[in-house]
Amino acid sequence: MERSVQNVRRGPINPFIDWGFKYLFGREENKDLLVGFLNLLLEPDVAIQDIRYLNTELLGDSPDLKRCVVDVLASDAEGNRYLIEMQNASDRSMRQRLGYYACRLIDQMSQHSQDWDYGQIKRVYAICLMNYTYQKNPMLRNDFQLRSHDGSRLFSDLLTIIPLHLPCIKARSVAECRKSYEVLLFLLQAMNKRMATKEELLAEVNGMNLPEQMKETFRRVINTVESELTAEQWRDYELDLDKYQRTMSEYRTAREEGREAGREEGREEGREEGREEGRKQGRTERAREIAKALKDRGVDIDLISDSTGLSKDEILAL
Repeated sequence: MERSVQNVRRGPINPFIDWGFKYLFGREENKDLLVGFLNLLLEPDVAIQDIRYLNTELLGDSPDLKRCVVDVLASDAEGNRYLIEMQNASDRSMRQRLGYYACRLIDQMSQHSQDWDYGQIKRVYAICLMNYTYQKNPMLRNDFQLRSHDGSRLFSDLLTIIPLHLPCIKARSVAECRKSYEVLLFLLQAMNKRMATKEELLAEVNGMNLPEQMKETFRRVINTVESELTAEQWRDYELDLDKYQRTMSEYRTAREEGREAGREEGREEGREEGREEGRKQGRTERAREIAKALKDRGVDIDLISDSTGLSKDEILAL
């Protein structure tokens, strides 16, 4: 018998899987959530009022260019573009990918017409929610732009790359979040880890001292629940959820195996050092025996030292 979506789960959509993230932020019906997310994160001087979803496949002029598909891609009324990725498994080349994606978006703004000029290029924001960290002492957020070497002078604000290291969220409740965008990231993390029920999360949000529009964005995210999915949507969601769980399990296994391999290598190095120390002690003891025998026979001390490697003091003490 086919399971009823209503009876299987009633929790919030898991936003850490591709399908769930796109369902939350990549649908026309939910574009107010994307607008809210961008306003919270970027805090623009003039709030974004509306966005238009774009084809998430970044196509180039040449068929030889690598095909790129991103999670969410949109533009605002000014033509600025927003690329958002959810990345769960560690990817050493993620920074390069974000830079490449952003440059492809800038390239797409060019027009093959005589009246087009570079002044028509608009801003590009490449945002990646990373469920891992790629550097030592990571920060939750660190924005990157084209600046002078010492960071004091901005060369151009056309390109902004924003990695968000989600494991750096240490808050245990909404009240402990310091920034409004941290509240949203905390809620997404809570939904992924099932840290609280929908009702508990809503109660925390309702008790916040924030503008009503912000709180409404948070409520809309929390209220996007699994039980509202159609049977077809549930199948797609469950397949992607299974893929996500297997990926994270493989990632944890690989990480643990790496740690164990490191520990075993350390143990082996320790054993080898112990063996080498034993061999060294054996060689030293044998050298002392030889030195004592030569000394007893009246052999010159300097010659004994050169032959055994022992110091004169060591030989005289024998």
